[in-house]
Amino acid sequence: MEDPLKPKPVPLAAETVLWFEFLLDPHKITQHLQCKNPEPSAAELIVQFISMTPDTAIASTVVTPGSDLQSLGGANATTPATSAALNVQQRQAEVGLQLTRKQLALKILELKVATWLKWDLDALEKSLPVAMQLSLLRDLCTISYGRHVTIPFASDFDFKIASAGNERAARFALTIYHRLLLRLQLIKDSALKASRPLMYQTVDQVQQFLETPTQPSIEYLEQLCASANSKPFHVFHYDSFVTLDCDHMNSTQNYDMMRLISPQELRAQLHYELAHYYLHTKQYMLAREAAAACNSNLQALPANATLFFCHIRPAELEGLLQACGISAHQQTLLERFHQSLLNNYTDIVPILRLDNRAREIPLVSRRNVELDIEGAISTGLLKETRLLLLQVAALNVVRTIFEWGNIFGNVEYFEKYRDMDCMPPIVEAMQDALTHCSAKEQTALKHFLIDCVLHQQQEQQQQDQSRQLLLTAKEMGIFSAEEMLDLDEQLMQSTQPVLSNSLATLNDWICHSKMTRVDVAALERQLITCSTANSVRILLVKLCGTAPGKPLWAINPSWDVPQPLKALIMAMPVSFLQDFSYVLLGKARELATRGNYIDAVSMLSVLKSETQRQELGGNAQIMCKLITWEILHIQVTQCLEEWHQKPLDLTALGGRCKQCLAALQAGDAMMPRMEILESCAIMLLNLTEFPALLYLDKRAAQLEFPLAFASTFVEMEKMKGPKKACRDAWELMLSMFLNVPKRAASAAAGSGTNSSLQAFLQRVRHQSVFGLAISMLGKMHNILKDDPNHDLNCEYMQLWPITITNPNSYSLRSVCETLQWLLSEALSHYPQTISWLKMKGDLELAIGNNESAMRCYVNALVTGTDYCTLPLQRNVVDDYVIRKMIRCAANLGCHMQATVLCQFLEEIDYGIVFKNLSEKSSNFTDAMDAYYSCIWDTTLLEFIVNLHAKRGEHSRKLEAISMMGTLELNANNNEEIKRESAMVRKSRFLRSLAKQYLL
Repeated sequence: MEDPLKPKPVPLAAETVLWFEFLLDPHKITQHLQCKNPEPSAAELIVQFISMTPDTAIASTVVTPGSDLQSLGGANATTPATSAALNVQQRQAEVGLQLTRKQLALKILELKVATWLKWDLDALEKSLPVAMQLSLLRDLCTISYGRHVTIPFASDFDFKIASAGNERAARFALTIYHRLLLRLQLIKDSALKASRPLMYQTVDQVQQFLETPTQPSIEYLEQLCASANSKPFHVFHYDSFVTLDCDHMNSTQNYDMMRLISPQELRAQLHYELAHYYLHTKQYMLAREAAAACNSNLQALPANATLFFCHIRPAELEGLLQACGISAHQQTLLERFHQSLLNNYTDIVPILRLDNRAREIPLVSRRNVELDIEGAISTGLLKETRLLLLQVAALNVVRTIFEWGNIFGNVEYFEKYRDMDCMPPIVEAMQDALTHCSAKEQTALKHFLIDCVLHQQQEQQQQDQSRQLLLTAKEMGIFSAEEMLDLDEQLMQSTQPVLSNSLATLNDWICHSKMTRVDVAALERQLITCSTANSVRILLVKLCGTAPGKPLWAINPSWDVPQPLKALIMAMPVSFLQDFSYVLLGKARELATRGNYIDAVSMLSVLKSETQRQELGGNAQIMCKLITWEILHIQVTQCLEEWHQKPLDLTALGGRCKQCLAALQAGDAMMPRMEILESCAIMLLNLTEFPALLYLDKRAAQLEFPLAFASTFVEMEKMKGPKKACRDAWELMLSMFLNVPKRAASAAAGSGTNSSLQAFLQRVRHQSVFGLAISMLGKMHNILKDDPNHDLNCEYMQLWPITITNPNSYSLRSVCETLQWLLSEALSHYPQTISWLKMKGDLELAIGNNESAMRCYVNALVTGTDYCTLPLQRNVVDDYVIRKMIRCAANLGCHMQATVLCQFLEEIDYGIVFKNLSEKSSNFTDAMDAYYSCIWDTTLLEFIVNLHAKRGEHSRKLEAISMMGTLELNANNNEEIKRESAMVRKSRFLRSLAKQYLL
């Protein structure tokens, strides 16, 4: 019984025709193609015919038992006539096409459909993959030459035409070949990336065709264009291809039906494709010539002529002509506008003048061009006078008149160009646009002129110009006699500013001498936010003109100036230089605090050059030296913050730091600030310039740590062995952790250390200095903790004493917190230091943070194996670390992880293994069967199988048994296979741990 739920095949539509039906009825192909929307379409038919065509050519014989030709004479009868026909067909196949009748029939059908499409290569390119285009081309050449042809042609290709071919057809096929070769160069990259066909053309054959030299094709097409008048060119007619009939033996094509086309049609199409190729290869002169020839030949064709070879779309031809720069189409104003921008603003004034009539270019684009020209002239990029800028601005003002609601452009124009003769350009632009204005727009121009006259009347210096403008307005003819008389009377009766109904005449918006409090506050706000010395200078000049009631350096209370420089600046007479110096110093320090070191140094450099002025007198040299030290301080800070980027020359910076410290040693009257000295000392310590620090004054508290560390490194170099080092650094570090309230001030990182230690360690950058500080803190931890199970180990640990006098006087908690913070800080600069990762894991375990400790251990293992790509070596992790990892996993309830980790030991501790397996996992990430693929010890697997059997866990037992049966765990394997198996499983386990703890 048929299943009613079984899906049934979807029936084909009634109009759908299958490909093999065209073989059975040769006339059906014409009827199908004449349908309005045939299904399948013409392109789909070509794909199906090519897909069903066997590509294997017949080498020596065509007629085989049961073949198509043999079956023509009947099942059992072979007449003499039939035998003769078979022999003739066999000889033709041997020297000619070498195709069976099925192959020939399918190829003729596909060529017939392509001829229905008039061999439109654009349509074929959109519908067929490149490989099928080449198959179609190969079949066309094969039928046209009457013999088997391979694509691409060999260099020694024989162009001889067989008896089954035709010269006209071969010439047409050769033209299609060279056209397609050039066209495919334009899509070469995408064609090579296309998916590989299954049956026809391999990727190598497609690539071979695409890499064929193109020069012979170019020469052939150009020669064909040259000889078009003397040698006629024919294209295939739809009836030129004769489909095979099972009732007739004839397979000859009707080449007499080929159409003759005009030379102009031929040259138009060939020049069109040559122009595209020349554009692709950047041969622009040749492309322009070919495009012009294509256009002229296309224009020479009759208006209503039917084209059989030329398939040029007018829009695409226009695009080609525009790309070559020979288009007869008139450019729009917007296109000319953008072209002018590319040509350094050539003809920009006539374009804007025409746009005032047409109003095609967006106003925002015109405003942007005005600002761009202003910037280019001011920076020297545009070698033009300000007259060009004035003309562009005036044209924009006139355009603004017609943009209702825009009231700012006019005021800005008159204020910006008040020192120039700014009215004539506006009057000229208005006169030019007046004839193209509507009545409403003329009214807008009239109001604007009235505003301009009244605006100039308000200016005492421009009252004569207002009269002149009034006469010009009268000549323009947009005012009536009554309006002119009324306006003239207003000018005669009043000399005071008259406010009109236009908001654009309110001169209070942009003030000149008397600035409002709002304007002064705006300037002060700009002064606070600006970041260049030139901006500070300009703003201070503007603010000085407002007669401020308080000193300008007091505008921002956040501007903090170092005390020595502040004393020198306050000793200056009240002047612009005093304000300028104070503001630059305050803003430089503010910028450096925000991390903008480049602008901070730039400001101080400008101020340093200002100190050479005569007004300072004898203080110039002192102030210059102090500013130099401030610049050095900022650069040292920048170098420490961007240590690994190396923004500055470290050698030169170290030399300047030595010079700064030399001022302290020489006991000069003017010395750098202690903060600068400390930064220089820490910088030299990070640069390992230890001898330069040995002679510093030990009484300075800020220099104690750099001096003590430098002395330790110098003594380490002298000892060259595991001897006890200088105790100065040890005693100094130890004194930071005394349980004394005065010394136990809270630090920024949450530790109980002195703030000076915190400030010093925050600026440590060199790996050796980090290592020395970590070793001291680690040694203090071991002594104060006094627990061998939680001892920490790292480099330099053997240098320090093994005991501490009166250990109860020191804070173990502060030591742990400081060491924890320092390890995090060191790893942020050197994240792949394995010894620090393991030490941090030991510290986290000692504190009780098992998960953090496990994360550190796993990070060390992953780093030591180059992200699980190298075997795990004993120098990366030893039994001591593995046992701590086992302890962490057990504390976290991950007993299966602890079990697998036992395999990493030199000798597996089965006591720990059996104990962990007997425990119930309390962590959802620790499923027992999830780690079977990470076990390589067969004894461990046997115990697991036995354990599952006791618990009645049958499926898990089978899984463990299947894991034991793998070939790489065979007990008879040699040692190399066993090591490889263990290494693979170790890497797999490490990846799973990394996924759990590090992601």
